[in-house]
Amino acid sequence: MAALKGFIALTRPVNMLICGLSVICGAIIGDRPVTLFIELLTSPGRGSPPAWVFRTGAAALSASLILAAGNVLNDICDVSSDSINAPKRPIPSGQVTVRKAYYFFGILAVAGFIFAVPLGIPGIAVALTAFSLLVIYDIKLKGVPLAGNIVVAGLGGLAFIYGGIAGNCIGEALIPASFAMLFHLGREILKDAADIRGDKIAGIKTTATVWGVAAACRLASCVLILLAVVVALPSLTGRFGVVYTIYIALGVCPVLLYAAASSLTNQSESNLRRVSMILKVDMPLGIIAVLAGFQGL
Repeated sequence: MAALKGFIALTRPVNMLICGLSVICGAIIGDRPVTLFIELLTSPGRGSPPAWVFRTGAAALSASLILAAGNVLNDICDVSSDSINAPKRPIPSGQVTVRKAYYFFGILAVAGFIFAVPLGIPGIAVALTAFSLLVIYDIKLKGVPLAGNIVVAGLGGLAFIYGGIAGNCIGEALIPASFAMLFHLGREILKDAADIRGDKIAGIKTTATVWGVAAACRLASCVLILLAVVVALPSLTGRFGVVYTIYIALGVCPVLLYAAASSLTNQSESNLRRVSMILKVDMPLGIIAVLAGFQGL
């Protein structure tokens, strides 16, 4: 049982869920998202589910499994630093051996590519690109200041593009993809600052270990403030409606600005981890706001 819990923890289920939701969001914004969901809920009475459900479901599963594979490889590569920063994680705690983790990584990756097949060549190409970037990041770029953060941010945006391929609406998907890239960039830099103690001992070069925690927090704050401005643009330009504006004004921008201010005033490891978690919890609200915006609300 302990080993099973360890394998599940390696995949980071919450991150997988968020990734899947991002793909679904990117897939359904070519039409009115709420209308599509109503269509899905009423489909049992009319026979089979709508055609879009299968492509979207395959894309969400594919992206989540590939991300899970990347998460497993990440923990394999981070054993030395995790023994200090997060000793309770499955591998440093002994729940899962490195050898078994490698096998698990391979199984998840293969499953992710299998679910990419229904998306055709474009979907397979994006899946291969995402997987390659995850591997390169885990093995090499994580130790390159800012470059690793940019790769992770790009992958966060790519989830929406992947959904756009499934839903034949790549143009629309570029909007939430840009939001996601800035969000992940800011949050990843904050996570580097929180992990500086273990990263220094392990000899990992990050924005925080090379430039210092204060500089990393300033950079992350600038990115988060920029994101607060960018997410407001669809409202200011009339692209999205009142409901989107309310969500952004009350549930997204205040959190982004708070995270920026808190990381500047309190740069302790515990506070930076807390701020990072607050940002993560707020992510679904941003997705809901985007769906409302494309619904025309």
